[in-house]
Amino acid sequence: MLYPDFGELIRLGKKASRLHVVSGRRSVAAGPGDYASPFRGQGLAFYEVREYRPGDDIRSIDWRVTARTDKPYVKVFSEERERTVILCVDANAAMRFGTRGTFKSVQAARAAALLGWQSNGSSDRVGCIVFGDVPDGMQFFTPARSRRALWQALKLLSGTARGLHKAPVAPETALKYLERVAPTGSLLLVIGDFQDAAGALEKRLGNLRRTCDVVLIAVNDPADREIPAMATIVFADDAGQKLTLDTDSRAGREAYARQWRENRKRLEEIAARQRIGIVDLHTDKDVYSDLLRGLRRLNIGKTGH
Repeated sequence: MLYPDFGELIRLGKKASRLHVVSGRRSVAAGPGDYASPFRGQGLAFYEVREYRPGDDIRSIDWRVTARTDKPYVKVFSEERERTVILCVDANAAMRFGTRGTFKSVQAARAAALLGWQSNGSSDRVGCIVFGDVPDGMQFFTPARSRRALWQALKLLSGTARGLHKAPVAPETALKYLERVAPTGSLLLVIGDFQDAAGALEKRLGNLRRTCDVVLIAVNDPADREIPAMATIVFADDAGQKLTLDTDSRAGREAYARQWRENRKRLEEIAARQRIGIVDLHTDKDVYSDLLRGLRRLNIGKTGH
């Protein structure tokens, strides 16, 4: 399949009812969807004590802990409230790649549909930001309890029009935008292949982690990790940039595999430092099974019967 099928993305809503996504942070009170999103400020229940950060309300300072540690600490409370879920989906030309099963872009759209429909069914506010080969390089759909934002995002992801924005858009650009618009306590599900994990990505993720929960949904193809010997291959994107790889060269194949391992290690180290979970999807496997397995591993998912 070359492009996500809009009809399939809509039908995934029935399957999504069996997939439950909850916050990775400790729940302390019940609310819509059976969880409570933690946020700064006075609430119904005490959540934790942590070091003071610029912007915190000084009225929340825990003076006993501050005096004992000689560093400012604040009390954090949680309150029953509906949650906002924002899907952040990579739609760059590089996502239209796949050697087995389907394209990364198709799996990303399916994952967005499953997670979006499940969240919508749990009475969450669902929003989406799609970045890459879309009008203006980035489209943001404001979170809402209705299906409108999700419907619009899935329609955009299933579109076959290409070359709308030829310059690649880095995930950091979308994450920087979310720093400004994502409500405190939101769950951010970032879907992409993360082929260039760098310090800029960690900075943005770190900023978002101060007020939101974040999960990375990494879409992988078997050829990302290791490419077989198949003569010379030319990769090209919509901007006309080309990369030539001689796969018959053992040294070339080893360098290719080494680059993937190094990038993956950087991504895992960034996620570990920021206490962010990674869920792996594969172009040659069932996206629902991958999601369910990954969420269970992170202990943020559960199944309903």
